[in-house]
Amino acid sequence: MPRGVRELQAEVLDRNLCAGCGMCVGMCPYLKTIEEKVAVIHPCGLEEGNCYLVCPRGLIDLDQLDCQVFGEKRRDPALGHHLALSFSRAVDREIASKSQYGGTVSALNIFALEQGYVDAVVCAQGKGAGFPVPMVARSREEVLACGRSKYSACPTLMNFHQAVREGSRRTGVVGRPCQVIAVRKLQGLTAGNQAPHLPQGNPSLVIGLFCFWALSPQFYPWLAGQVDPEQVTGMDIPQEGLEIETASGIVRWPVDQVRPLIRPACLQCFDCTAEFADISVGSTEWDLDWNTLVVRTQQGAKLVEEAKRAGVLEVKPYPSEREPLLRRAALNKKLRVLQGMEKGEITYLSMSDSYQKQVRSLGVQVE
Repeated sequence: MPRGVRELQAEVLDRNLCAGCGMCVGMCPYLKTIEEKVAVIHPCGLEEGNCYLVCPRGLIDLDQLDCQVFGEKRRDPALGHHLALSFSRAVDREIASKSQYGGTVSALNIFALEQGYVDAVVCAQGKGAGFPVPMVARSREEVLACGRSKYSACPTLMNFHQAVREGSRRTGVVGRPCQVIAVRKLQGLTAGNQAPHLPQGNPSLVIGLFCFWALSPQFYPWLAGQVDPEQVTGMDIPQEGLEIETASGIVRWPVDQVRPLIRPACLQCFDCTAEFADISVGSTEWDLDWNTLVVRTQQGAKLVEEAKRAGVLEVKPYPSEREPLLRRAALNKKLRVLQGMEKGEITYLSMSDSYQKQVRSLGVQVE
């Protein structure tokens, strides 16, 4: 059955399930964003459209996507396909000081630009308590301007298409798990010649960010009522709740106060560790000077190894006592999605019965 903008409207936008990734917006002149909300401003009349086919809340066959990206079905039910799990941080202290936690993402992007792995990096720039904006970074300074986490659904991927139009042939992308899925779905179209305007293999590097949920557009007006937006210098969401860094100190709110501001689409997401990226990076939830680093593809492994040899990235073993906690968090998110599928509340996702059984079994074990 052909699917296009009508299904995107009915199945995603009207149900408030848009992840705000921005991929469809960059593809179609009839789709626009206003403050992280996507809207169809005019019907295009096409029965089948790439806007739906790349949507991370459009239909997803998990096994099929695993095989497309990694050439095989997943063997690790909790973390997905990966080659290595470790702690990492930028050796350059300036990079770390202007980035989230250990600065791994910024260090790798700067190194990738300097070494020619990529010719541009699509990321999000934020300042203070305002909406972050998509950016195409081509220099160390521009990468560092995007170094801190934003925790909202910036439609970064709309700028991937801008980068291609401006001549990028080896584009790097930094994104949340839903954005990584949109990138892989787009690459599936490119391989099938359904998006012939895009260079084969582009984006050439995908760095995924750990994400358990993103904040809705209502967060920023709420925050402006809590603190002076001009005083905000940073943001973090540890397990305990929301932390806002200001010029005069850190202000904290418990999770329950922030929960109403979570984007509804995030409650239907099964992936918190960006399982389809080349490299996934997140907090350690333990040591603020380091990141968790998950290397997933050979391309990602090559970049990390070269960054280590060049003295750009420091890597150390992942503590054995911490790994069960990471796995439990990932499995719990998947278990909640399986419950939603059983109730008929989540319909975009399909996965094999054997995989569902594995998740349920391991989920019970780690509780």
